[in-house]
Amino acid sequence: MTKRWQRFTDRLAGKTDPEVLFTGLPDHLQVPVRQWIGVAAGSYEVVQEVCLRLRLPSKVLNSTNQVQSLMNVSDSANDMLEIEIVDVVLDILSKADPYQRWNTPAAALRSQLDGVLTMGGSAYTLKPDRDGLCLRVEETLRRTLDEAVQAAEALQKDAGAHLREAFVAAYGIKPNPSVAYSQAVKAVEAVANPVFLPKSPEPTLGGVRSTLDQGRSKYVMAVSDRAGAPAGIDAAVELINLLWHGQRDRHAGGPTSAPVSQEAAETAVHAAALLVHWVSKGYVRRK
Repeated sequence: MTKRWQRFTDRLAGKTDPEVLFTGLPDHLQVPVRQWIGVAAGSYEVVQEVCLRLRLPSKVLNSTNQVQSLMNVSDSANDMLEIEIVDVVLDILSKADPYQRWNTPAAALRSQLDGVLTMGGSAYTLKPDRDGLCLRVEETLRRTLDEAVQAAEALQKDAGAHLREAFVAAYGIKPNPSVAYSQAVKAVEAVANPVFLPKSPEPTLGGVRSTLDQGRSKYVMAVSDRAGAPAGIDAAVELINLLWHGQRDRHAGGPTSAPVSQEAAETAVHAAALLVHWVSKGYVRRK
């Protein structure tokens, strides 16, 4: 774990509170981030793609120096514009590099940006696949998600992809709680269905929930109970229940239907990460 740096006066004062993170592009990050854009988007083709994706005004491409113009573009009605530009450039860097114009390798450019955002206390960091930005989350939680993805991919490739999608939808620069929750459920289904419903023609998380709930006596956890025997699966069943019943937008028109909140989406992602890790590692298993 990387030790968190503190400024000298904060250390003298014995300050222990986490550093406040900055959204948007505050003044102290303006120059280094814009310079990074200038290097990473160093060709007309890349600038054109950014402009087309973000619907930027034609003055950018009509200028005599399109890269410089992109570096300095701003929108008083959108204080996230520069961050959105960085996000698009990262996505372009992640592709098969059709432009072949970068003097600096894409991996090095991503690392440079990551360092700038971290040192500058930005609320944003690179997504797990490093093809865009997402909200910075506490390091322990991020590591838990990364470990769950690795465990899932060793068992079922789709599970890792769904968990990544859930994370990005929950913590991306434009969060989508409904997608985050849906992908979290799919991640658990991807690892749990083959294990607990191998013969079901239409396996779902609801089916997994019923199977484990009705067959609690047939399964155990890897951890021991207070008597030293393998623990029952009550914790796993209740976590699945929470994830299953909490997706209130799964069906429309019902008396309890409701949009998924951001808090619910984040909870679902972390619950799914734990379940994916448990199932992928065989921590919930038959006696």
